[in-house]
Amino acid sequence: MRRALGLYLAVVCSIALTIITIVPPTASGDWARLDQFGKYIPKFIDYNWPSYGLQFSLWLGLMLALWWAFASSTQSYIPNIPNYWTLRYIAVLILIILLGFGLRLYTLDHLPLLVDEIGFAARASDMLQGQRIPIFAPGHNGNPATFSWLMSGSMALFGQNRFAIRLVALAFGTLSIPAAYVLGRSWWSRQAGLIAAAFLAMFPAHVFFSRLALYNIIDPFFALLALAVLGRALRRRRLADFVLVGMLAGIAQYFYHGSRLLPVVILIYALIVLLNARVQSCKGAKDKFPQFRGSMFMSLVTMLFVFFLVSLPRYAPMLTSGLPLTGNLNAMRLPADLGANAVRSVLAWVGQPDISPFWLSSAPLLPLFALTACAVGLVICIRHLFDARHAVIIMTLILTTIFGGVIWTASPLYVRYLSALPALVLLAALPFETKWMKTKRWTWIILFIIMSQGIIIILQQPAEAYGRVPAGLWEQDSLARAAAQLPDGLPAQFKVSDYFGEVDRITIADYVAAYGQRRAVRVTTK
Repeated sequence: MRRALGLYLAVVCSIALTIITIVPPTASGDWARLDQFGKYIPKFIDYNWPSYGLQFSLWLGLMLALWWAFASSTQSYIPNIPNYWTLRYIAVLILIILLGFGLRLYTLDHLPLLVDEIGFAARASDMLQGQRIPIFAPGHNGNPATFSWLMSGSMALFGQNRFAIRLVALAFGTLSIPAAYVLGRSWWSRQAGLIAAAFLAMFPAHVFFSRLALYNIIDPFFALLALAVLGRALRRRRLADFVLVGMLAGIAQYFYHGSRLLPVVILIYALIVLLNARVQSCKGAKDKFPQFRGSMFMSLVTMLFVFFLVSLPRYAPMLTSGLPLTGNLNAMRLPADLGANAVRSVLAWVGQPDISPFWLSSAPLLPLFALTACAVGLVICIRHLFDARHAVIIMTLILTTIFGGVIWTASPLYVRYLSALPALVLLAALPFETKWMKTKRWTWIILFIIMSQGIIIILQQPAEAYGRVPAGLWEQDSLARAAAQLPDGLPAQFKVSDYFGEVDRITIADYVAAYGQRRAVRVTTK
C-alpha cells in the first residue's frame, strides 16, 4: 500500500511538472542576436508560469515520493571491503578534497566569460530579474535551463559577477572528487577509491572546466554516483538501490547531452552480469538462476520506470519544441571530413590539440604520466573483458569518443570528453590494484609523480589561457561591466574597436545581461 501510494504521488508530481514545462510557448534561443543595424531590443516574455518555488517543490516531492515508496526494506548492507584504517582513509580523502578545491578555486574569476558561459549567465540573469523560464524547459541555445536556474541562485547570493557565475561549476567539480572515491571503493577497494579521487582532484582538464560556467561538469558527478550505487545494487540486489540508480541517472539528464550515454552503460553492465550468471548456472546451481534472472528483470524495469519519471520533464519539451536528440539547437551530424574527424577524435586521448574556444592551452587532455597509467588500466580491462566493470569502462571510452567527436563537426573539443570521467578515474586506479603494485611502497612514488605533473600543468594553464583570450572578448567584458552601472532601462551604446568581431556583436547583448539586466544595445565602430 505504501509503495503504491508513493508511486502514485511520484507520477502526479512528474506529470504536473511536465505540464508546467511544456504548456507555455518556448522563448527563442536567439534573444541576444543584434539586427543588421547593430541594434538589440530585449524580448521580455511575461508568461504566467507557476513560480520557481512550486516547480522545485514538485521536483522535491517526486524525489521524496520515490524514496518513500522503496525505502521500506530493512536489509542491512555488509560491504565486502575491509574497514581497516577507516579514520586514516577519511583523513586522506579530506585532504585530497581540500587540495582539489583549492586548485579549482585558483584563478576562478580571472578569465572573461567564454562563449556558452555568456549564454548560460544571461539566462540566469533573466531568471534573477523576473523572467519566468521553466526550470526544465529549453533555455540557452535550446539547452536545459536547469543549469542557469542554479546559477541564478548563486547570483542572488553573491551578485552578478564571474565568481557567482562560475560557483555552480566549482561546487560540482569539487563534489565529484568524493564521488570518484565512492565509485572506486564500490567497484574495487578503498585504495582504488582514494587513487581515483586523487587523480580527479589533480586532473588538469577537470580542474580547468570546474572554473568555467559550463554544464558539462555536472552530469559526470551524477554518473559517478549512479555507477557507484549500481555496483552496490548488483552486489546486494536491493530494489531501493536500483531505484536510486534510476533517480541519479535521471537527474544527470538535466544537463549536458553526454549524459544520454549513462543509461546505455548501465544496461550494458546489467546485461553482462546476467550473462555471467547464466554461465555460472550452467556450471552448477542451475536452480538459482531463474530466481536471480526474475529479480534482476523486475529491478531493471523498476529502475527504468524511475528514470522515466525523473527525466520526463526534461525530455518532454524536446518533443514539443521539435529539438533533436541532443536537446539543443545543434543536431548531431556527420562532418564533411568524417574520416579525418574520426581520427582526430580518437587521437584526442593521446595529445590531439583541442580546437575549442574554451581550452585555451597547448596542454593535452591527458598528461604523459596520467596517460601511461590509463593505458595500463586499459590493457587490464581488455584482459578482463568478461568482467562487467572492465567492459563498461571500455564501452564508456568508445561511446564518448564516437558521440564526443566522431559524429560531431570540429573535433576534438576536450569538454565533451568529460562524459568519460567515470571510466578515466577507474582506469587510472586499476594499475595500482594489481598484485605486483598494490603492496609496494614505490607505488605511491609513481602516484606522486602523476599527481605532481597534473599540479604543474594546473598552475601553468591559467597564465597561458589568459594570454590566448581574443582581444574582442576582453573588450566585451569591459563594456558589459560598464553597462551594468547604467540606470535601469537606459540603452547601452557602444563604440567598439576593430578587434570586436561578428561573434562579439552577437553575444554582447547577452554579456550585458549577464552582469546586470536586459537592456537595448547599440553597437557602432569607432
